[in-house]
Amino acid sequence: MKDEVKGRVFLVTGSGHGLGAAVATAAARAGARVVLNCRSDGKRAESLAADLKKAGADVRAVKADVTQAEGARALVDETLKAFSRVDVLVNTVGAFEWKPVAEMDPGEWRMVMASNLDSVYLVSRLVLPTMRENRFGRIVNFGEVGAERTAAHPRVAAWAAAKAGVIALSKTLALEEARYGITVNVVCPGVLEETSARGKRAALHGNGGLGDRVPVGRAARADDVVRAVLFFASPAADFVTGQVLAVAGGASL
Repeated sequence: MKDEVKGRVFLVTGSGHGLGAAVATAAARAGARVVLNCRSDGKRAESLAADLKKAGADVRAVKADVTQAEGARALVDETLKAFSRVDVLVNTVGAFEWKPVAEMDPGEWRMVMASNLDSVYLVSRLVLPTMRENRFGRIVNFGEVGAERTAAHPRVAAWAAAKAGVIALSKTLALEEARYGITVNVVCPGVLEETSARGKRAALHGNGGLGDRVPVGRAARADDVVRAVLFFASPAADFVTGQVLAVAGGASL
């Protein structure tokens, strides 16, 4: 995908660490112009931006809380100020709370929903005007394996509900915006190397060994997920919209 996203302007939310940072890094190395974003630890995003700039990338880092309307507005305004447009939006923000419904207080529920679902709505709606004007846009959101069929995930009800909401929102946006040359798709990571050791996301896929949860016998690497995101952002996916792609090694079967 190196030449296929070259020159495109990427806005990647939650890209100070984790999958967001991996997506932003890959896009920058492929020649895209990239805006990194983080909510609280601005030093992480700034450090990553500095490293990418040393390698010749055109990158900005913007600290903003995209779970709030004013934060989302500030992030999009800074992106447009720097690059005049947004070609590709990748929404990766997604806080996780590991509690049964009976033990989760309303504040914790609202935090998970705001992080995983509200942020997608808040940022997506703000980039639509520039994408419509340019008759081009790519939005890639993050779901979770099982979210499309609203699978039950005990102890992560808010997160599971939010991810199902992301898929419904993404499909609706895909229909509403197709006439403007905008595509909207969802990538659903399965068990990830960086989280499986903590036993949280891994636990969503069963209690057996890794081979029982993931038929290919290993956890996903960040690069596995990144390739799917860059595919949706590339010309190879120009005729693909409203799709949900599980990057899960067969765990969704």
